[in-house]
Amino acid sequence: MRTIRELHIEREGWARLIHGRLELVCNADRSIAMGVMVGDAATGQASLFPKNARRRGPATGMVTRANAGEGAPHVQTALFVAGVGPDGVALSEEEACALKTWFLLSFRTKIGETVRIDCELSQPKTFEDGFVIEWGRRIPLPALVMDGIEPTNDDGPGQIDIPVDFR
Repeated sequence: MRTIRELHIEREGWARLIHGRLELVCNADRSIAMGVMVGDAATGQASLFPKNARRRGPATGMVTRANAGEGAPHVQTALFVAGVGPDGVALSEEEACALKTWFLLSFRTKIGETVRIDCELSQPKTFEDGFVIEWGRRIPLPALVMDGIEPTNDDGPGQIDIPVDFR
């Protein structure tokens, strides 16, 4: 996911966007944004209706209302607009209401030594109680199937021991 984001920024002129606590990337004209979300077992299956696997906050509801053309009352796009960094942008309230947001949903299944990742690119349409219950446009993507994945050991070969003094 990170690679997709970085390639869009580097080659397509997209920019980082913190939008109501959602970390997204948006295109140069600030009309389309993309984020990531973990889906359920229906993810990537055109005949089924996926839901997000974990409860989402009000920012997901905000972008869902903007997708439906309802806009949103007062949108705080970043806590410190000046701190968006060299690759980041902040949206005006008008841009935030017009923004169309897509999510790359993914669902990972491990069977023995094989890992299958089902994905789709979808626009949330209806959001209730922390879950997307209806999607607008959906683009199912081919499943990724990988064998022999070994988790990396980023901590090195030894164990980490952190002494903690109790009071």
